[in-house]
Amino acid sequence: MRTHELSRLAGQLPSEAAGFGPWARRRALNACLVASSIVASATLVGGCTSYERQPLDIGETRQALLTRSANDESVRALADALTQREGRTSPYEVADGLSLDEAEAFALVYNPALRVARLEAGVAKAGAEHAALWDDPTLGADFERILSETGGASRWVQGVNVGLTIPVSGRLSAARDRANAESAAAWDRVAAQEWDARTHLRETWIEWSAARLQVEVAASMVERVRVVNEIAQKQEAAGSMSRIEARLLRSDLASREVALVLAKSHAVVLEHEVRAIMGLHALAPVELVPTVAVRNEWRAESDLLEVLGERNLDLATSRASYEVAEHTLREEIRKQYPDITLSPGFGSDQGDDRVSLGISLALPIWNRNQRGVAEAIAARDAARARFDATYEGLASKLSLAQASLHSAAAVRQLVESSVVPLAEEQESDIRRVAELGRLEPLMLLASLQSLHEARVRAIEARATESIAMVQIDALLGPVNRPAPSIEVQSTSPTDRRKMP
Repeated sequence: MRTHELSRLAGQLPSEAAGFGPWARRRALNACLVASSIVASATLVGGCTSYERQPLDIGETRQALLTRSANDESVRALADALTQREGRTSPYEVADGLSLDEAEAFALVYNPALRVARLEAGVAKAGAEHAALWDDPTLGADFERILSETGGASRWVQGVNVGLTIPVSGRLSAARDRANAESAAAWDRVAAQEWDARTHLRETWIEWSAARLQVEVAASMVERVRVVNEIAQKQEAAGSMSRIEARLLRSDLASREVALVLAKSHAVVLEHEVRAIMGLHALAPVELVPTVAVRNEWRAESDLLEVLGERNLDLATSRASYEVAEHTLREEIRKQYPDITLSPGFGSDQGDDRVSLGISLALPIWNRNQRGVAEAIAARDAARARFDATYEGLASKLSLAQASLHSAAAVRQLVESSVVPLAEEQESDIRRVAELGRLEPLMLLASLQSLHEARVRAIEARATESIAMVQIDALLGPVNRPAPSIEVQSTSPTDRRKMP
């Protein structure tokens, strides 16, 4: 009860004529003041958090985006940690551009979705740090008027009591364990999101690298077709080539120039996607080094199913959710048992001080938290089923990914060992014929087309095989995974604190 409310109540107490003497009135007022002091002291001692507004600043956010650098200390520190943990041989060096491994460290620090996920996981962590706290005590003030039935003067009885709940049921311990499990599950989800981001970056990086190589192949093809066109124009002028054949070559050159422009545009779009995953502005002066071939994080295929059960992060997340369900059920069961509420008090009656002690205890007869327990049991059963279904689905995906890898590897080997060499041999033969003075522009164009298609197929086959390897890595999970985000710092412009 607030101080001014207690004072107002004391001011409305009956006068001396009503049997409330000055001494008793003073005692009532003192009781009100004591209660007021307790309330004020509890508020001050409790150290309540004060509110401070933190408005958004779009200018600060924009500046933080534009000033990100591959040389940031947080990125370099995380890259060094990844190098040690995953056994990489090349150090973090960005002077010659960012490689895929180095870009992964950058993405782990600055990927927008990961930054949000870490801060959201911090909500669960903050809850766990303040779980299992006792309920605040309650303060009460009683004013009672006794009306005499024998004709005597009526009198007022006043008192102050404090209510305190003693958690003997064990629910606070169960609540603390559940909160810790929820925090652990939240960070497991962050770790899974981090691995998904790395996987997405790898796949997009391979696609972008393949697009860059295809641009180079297309540009080379345009230059060579342009040379053939020049020869055809001379033959047309000399009358050794028909106008229709010469126009066919010019049309092919125009089509390939359009294809080159589209290929360049596609490569630029993919590079922007790579930078978006990294949290890097499209115009940031950071060079990316393309690569199509990637290393695999596994060695033998015979034990991949076992590795899947040990390392897959989706499975770890499902397992953590099941632990939350277990602790939730334990907490709901503990809620069946009552806590004891003690209410010690102090009062005054006709100048006599009185000390009282109230004890209350809920009787678990009708409710007994039956609904909460039943729902928690059902939720645990559902969590177990989700875990089993997750494992079965992952096992099927692993089998499919292995089959895709075998198919992609077979295609790549066939293209590199047969298609490309035959196309190169044919193009070489045509060149030898041309050196003898028997040049046929249309035949040379057909040879160039075959070679171009073979090289494009080789790039696509290599990229497809690499992506299949990445997909298997994505299912298996990282090697030697630490606690999620230990090395990663918050990158909010208003909060640069070390992440937990």
